[in-house]
Amino acid sequence: MKTLFISISLILVPLSSYAENCHFDQDGLPQQNEDIPVCATGSLYAGCKTNVLFWAATVMNVDGEIFFHPHISASLGMTWCPWFVSRKFSLRNLSILPEAKWWFKEDKTGHFLGVHLTVSWYNVRWDDFRYQDTSRPLLGGGLTYGYHFSLGQGWGVELSAGVGYVNTRYDRFLNVDNGPQVDLRETSWFGIDRAAISISYRFPL
Repeated sequence: MKTLFISISLILVPLSSYAENCHFDQDGLPQQNEDIPVCATGSLYAGCKTNVLFWAATVMNVDGEIFFHPHISASLGMTWCPWFVSRKFSLRNLSILPEAKWWFKEDKTGHFLGVHLTVSWYNVRWDDFRYQDTSRPLLGGGLTYGYHFSLGQGWGVELSAGVGYVNTRYDRFLNVDNGPQVDLRETSWFGIDRAAISISYRFPL
């Protein structure tokens, strides 16, 4: 728990310090004010967010986003979980999560639709077996729907869910020290592949 708190602080504290030097309107966008300096000018914005649901599962994560068009943004997320809990259970994972979004409003709040991809490497111990990706990572893609709530001063909360197709090939080993390989399997499925309740911060470049 201490490690989890420190990790969240390392992400959010620098962003909070940056926000003190910026002035935003109620929609989270920079506002001209003679007494308060604006961070930057122009229409190019960046954002950073982290998914609370992943943290609840002890999966560290961060997502960077660029807003380069009145209705379009592109993001690249990463999750990392290095935990070894016991000989019977461990969750080790590294995932890359790119996404492109179409925002219905030009201020990029409210509803949005997205197209997302998933690339994930994993090594999981569970009960009698250990599962590890082989030859290539887990691959997937699908569609996202979400809604962004502005909290002001650049901060916001973003809710989203995605549906897509996922395919993975993995080796299955006996879950003992240097356990032998049991078989090679391939699994595909279509369904919910994304869910997020994210805390976000945006700033002009």
